[in-house]
Amino acid sequence: MNIDCVDCKARIASFEARMTENENLADIRLAPDKWTLKEMIAHLVDSASNNHQRFVRLQLEPALVFPKYGAEEWKNATKIATFDYSTLVTLWKTYNALLVHLIENVNPAALNHVWRREDKDISLEALIHDYFAHMELHRTMFEERVEELR
Repeated sequence: MNIDCVDCKARIASFEARMTENENLADIRLAPDKWTLKEMIAHLVDSASNNHQRFVRLQLEPALVFPKYGAEEWKNATKIATFDYSTLVTLWKTYNALLVHLIENVNPAALNHVWRREDKDISLEALIHDYFAHMELHRTMFEERVEELR
């Protein structure tokens, strides 16, 4: 596998540290259309959860269709504002430790298995790379929100 999981682990640890040190800002909403830090982390837990299914199931089948993921709908359904922030951060970190374990042990023969989306097919290998790119995008958004809140 062409993923540097040592780097992934370091990025997860440093992002968790940033999440933890900004707990006092977690529930502040700057505007109705702007997510709180807690909602951003919940979105990353949703992403981990959805990708967990993809990473495992795509090792078992050569092609699969998964349900769509609507971030706003999931945010509204979870009612995450009433959930404990530190528990959410721990869940995100722990879920990512599991995903790194899965990635480190992925069956190389399954890397070309595909998720059939409406617009295109995505291989398991591309999905794994995209997962960490998505995490980095949201880390940048998290950092920007922290700056806005300060």
